[in-house]
Amino acid sequence: MELELTHVDYTTVGLTASNCLQLLPASSGTGSGSDRNGKQQQKVVVGDQDGVLQVFSMKKDELQIHFKTLPHDKIASVKLGGQAGSVADKIFTAAENKVRGFNKKGKMFLAFETNLTENIRSMFVSGSDLLVCGNHVYNHYKDCKEHGSYLCGDAIVDVAALCPNNTSRLITVLACSGRVLRILEHSRVRQTLELESVPTVLHVPKCLGDRLLCGFADGKVILFHINLSISEVKRETLVEDTENMSAVTCIGTYDLSGDGKDELIVGRRDGTLQVFTMNSDEYQFEMECTQIYRENFNESISSVQGGCVGANNYAEIVVCTYSGRVFGLTTQCISKSLSDSNKRGSVNMAPDASSKLHKLRAEIYELEQAITRERERYQLSTQALSTGVSAIPMLPVNDSLILCQEDATYSLTIELPTPIEHVLLQCDAPINLIDVEKNSAVVSFSECDKMSGNSLLASYRCQSNTNRVDLKFRTVEGQNGTLQVYTTPNLQPKCCQLKRYSIKPLSLHMIVHNLSDEMLARPMNVLVLKGAFSQAEMHNWLINSIPEIPEKIYGNERNRLMFRHVFIGTLLICDYGKAEADFRSDNISTISILKDFITKEATKKRIKLEINTNINEQTIPGLIKLIEPKIVHYNKLTKDYQILQALIDLDIRSDEEFDTLSEEYRQLLENQRQIEAEFKKQPTILNRIYGILTDLYIDKFKFKGVSVKTKLPQLIELLDNYNYDELVNFYSVLKGGDDDQ
Repeated sequence: MELELTHVDYTTVGLTASNCLQLLPASSGTGSGSDRNGKQQQKVVVGDQDGVLQVFSMKKDELQIHFKTLPHDKIASVKLGGQAGSVADKIFTAAENKVRGFNKKGKMFLAFETNLTENIRSMFVSGSDLLVCGNHVYNHYKDCKEHGSYLCGDAIVDVAALCPNNTSRLITVLACSGRVLRILEHSRVRQTLELESVPTVLHVPKCLGDRLLCGFADGKVILFHINLSISEVKRETLVEDTENMSAVTCIGTYDLSGDGKDELIVGRRDGTLQVFTMNSDEYQFEMECTQIYRENFNESISSVQGGCVGANNYAEIVVCTYSGRVFGLTTQCISKSLSDSNKRGSVNMAPDASSKLHKLRAEIYELEQAITRERERYQLSTQALSTGVSAIPMLPVNDSLILCQEDATYSLTIELPTPIEHVLLQCDAPINLIDVEKNSAVVSFSECDKMSGNSLLASYRCQSNTNRVDLKFRTVEGQNGTLQVYTTPNLQPKCCQLKRYSIKPLSLHMIVHNLSDEMLARPMNVLVLKGAFSQAEMHNWLINSIPEIPEKIYGNERNRLMFRHVFIGTLLICDYGKAEADFRSDNISTISILKDFITKEATKKRIKLEINTNINEQTIPGLIKLIEPKIVHYNKLTKDYQILQALIDLDIRSDEEFDTLSEEYRQLLENQRQIEAEFKKQPTILNRIYGILTDLYIDKFKFKGVSVKTKLPQLIELLDNYNYDELVNFYSVLKGGDDDQ
């Protein structure tokens, strides 16, 4: 089944943050009955980063603004609330560290200043309970009195509250950037759920007190069933990232088809909006989610809500984008209604269509005249004899840098509220840019010399009306630096926005919270550092060397962090405190990189370190076993590609000739496109594999004070003709006596 939705534009507001749009319940009904089935029109509540909160509705296809506040602090979140058991028709906004409450007529009944020292990033309202979160602080207020707080080492991304079995019990769920969900009760952590990716948004379906939907940076949506009475949490993946989708920015659920079962609405950072059917309104597990609608709107989607806005009896999805466009996707087929009226011989599509058309033309003419006057005024103000000053606008940049586990690459997204003219990349660390299909910009590279310190100079020229650029690149572990991105918007006067991103030495490591006994039993190389450093200094050194480390640590004499290499699966375990730090890894190169970087940082602060290393020879066969499937796969791919080219040269045209081939050759011809597409990526991936194994060989003997660079050609030859036993033996023994000391 495909869902047919018609696009209807409503209004434009300022830039918006996530979850800044809500739909007020219909004027009649309880909020779970009449308006849920799309019976009556609803009012739209939206807050923007200009600090303006407005409520509007549609009446006879015209926008009716019910109230609009004056500009104030940036609105970070908009939520609806009300007393327990009543209609949630009270509007709550969070800006800086203040929460304000408005009724549906625009009267402010609450102006509450929290005791947060950070700006509020996320908020949730449940009856008389108010939950607010900054970057690291969570506060729970009940009737505007502090009821509890929690200090989190990770950055808090979103917050939600559950009321299991419709009781007064309140369970708080914090989505944290350290790939975990923290479940709190009475402001204490009851359980920590480790996740495979970074969570981005939480959504609690209506009338369900123990189920939670969570969106992720890798594009997945997972359903959680939280039952703390038996300390059990079930999870099921509803939406997989099968087509390399971008991060989920907002989630909604609503019955669009009128069959009594909610549809799942997913908005993404790249502007894609999807709708999925769910075979149960109870959000049971083992559900089958089928995509019934998909469209891309070319800019990040900040909020989605299901309801009824444009016309009675027609359900729709109300969408708000990052730049402030608010529009609806309605189940009312407007174009079909117009065509049907034409078939019936009706000349006038609507009684007041002509007057509306004249009014729109008049508004467009007035806007064009206003633009012309402003341009002329600006030209006069920039003349040499004028006292006017040319002001450079500072545009907010909506950016994200995410480590993709599937292909061990970084995904960088740059988005502006105005069209982008071009983007310039400069990096002093070696990185490889990768083509992105949805990126329509034209890239050009400049030569880099070693004297300049540049390893990459590239520019992207964007097509007209391009507000976002998606980039992808690969890093090399052991090479650290800074990626600088200069974004030039299509504005006058010309200006440029600069964003800096740190490329860390162990850039392909991701944090993990639990390791299996099998992983912990692996042979390990050990690095022990002792010296006059504090725990905070060591933590700061690790932040600068490994991604995804929490910014702060609280109250522990010893801290433990665990990491996994996303490409080959090796481990790194860090135990550190005051004056001593222990590092264990089954990859010698990881230990070598960490030793070199921390030693360099300690030298800058004139801190003397006592360094002890224990290199375990048994870690090398284990690492080769981990990477063996990739070597075998890509060596086989090379042979398959060579045979395929020979088969293509045979120019087989008839079925009879095709049937004379062996089964193996027939499969090669049938999978021709897939093999050719994968082979194009092969040199880069093989280079990464060969680079990891050559670095391992060099680093192993570097700890022994031996240079083995003259042996690298033999190693490459062994990799081209891979044999596990021969390769392990090559790492174990130095052959020949001409090694450079």
